[in-house]
Amino acid sequence: MIRGLYISASSAIAEAKRIDVIANNIANVNTSGYKKDVMVTQNFPEILISRINDRFDKDLKGGGASGSGTTGETDGDLYTAEARSGYFNVETPLGISRSRSIRFMADEEGFLVTPQGNYILGQKGRINTGGADITVDETGQVLAGGTAVDRLKVSNPLNVLGHLSYGIHSSEIMIDFEQGQLNSTGNSFDLALRGKGFFCIDTPEGERYTRNGSFAKDAEGWLVTKEGYRVLGEGGYIMIDGSDMTVNEKGEVFSGAQLVDKLKLVDFDDYKVLRKEGNGLIKIAEGVEAEPVITAGMIQQGFLEGSNVNSVKEMVEMLTMMRTYEANQKMIKIHDELIGKAVNEIARF
Repeated sequence: MIRGLYISASSAIAEAKRIDVIANNIANVNTSGYKKDVMVTQNFPEILISRINDRFDKDLKGGGASGSGTTGETDGDLYTAEARSGYFNVETPLGISRSRSIRFMADEEGFLVTPQGNYILGQKGRINTGGADITVDETGQVLAGGTAVDRLKVSNPLNVLGHLSYGIHSSEIMIDFEQGQLNSTGNSFDLALRGKGFFCIDTPEGERYTRNGSFAKDAEGWLVTKEGYRVLGEGGYIMIDGSDMTVNEKGEVFSGAQLVDKLKLVDFDDYKVLRKEGNGLIKIAEGVEAEPVITAGMIQQGFLEGSNVNSVKEMVEMLTMMRTYEANQKMIKIHDELIGKAVNEIARF
């Protein structure tokens, strides 16, 4: 019952956060250059539930995992393996844990361990690679420097009733950088980027980036954002003489017939390092080493890029999330009543 309470509560918390994200997207549906947020959730590790006092498993014959087959991929020093049938065996302080999917790497002593430090078991016990580079083939055979050292132990549980989840949690909020619709304004100071790229803005906190091209000319003649931050060109700040300007598709800025500068347009190899800062500005996440790259974007003068939020779709998702949240609330109430009965009624007997 306690576990059920935690699962329902974790789901309710995640759905509440998702509702906040959707509400923020709807509130910015008319904000120029706005990119909608998407919340990513992850499951807590699932466990197997089985009958008590029953024979648990039977090792798959034919070389351990060869009877089932494994798939895997690498991410730096971390290796992920999945069993098509059966369960991998992991040695933990509480006993042997079994899972269809495992993530592991070699520790300082050469043993294959999970990120939490639990040992991955092979047919011979703990697997030691001697510090050599590891690969795992489709049969589950572990190769260290090209030499087979062991085979992942995969068991076929005979008494398993099913899986039990520990609930979900919000992992992170991602930004969807899909292109928004370009809307004509007729204002020469409104600029829209078609395709990838960002305008560069100078702020008191440093260089920032934006897709909102709603610019203006300040009292000193500088090209600025609505908040007064100066727009950067490849030569620095952009000075506009007169009351009008012309910008071609390459981003070259003309004041009258004179070329003033070229807009500094940049892009990033990985958008995952970008974070929102407010006022339509984007920054590089703290602690991340990433440098913007000058890009040749296509500029359309007299247009503004609208938000990429589909208000109808967001409203449908909002209603769905609210129903899910209400269902979790009811489950929490039911579990609370069950716990109350267990304490006040069953305990009397």
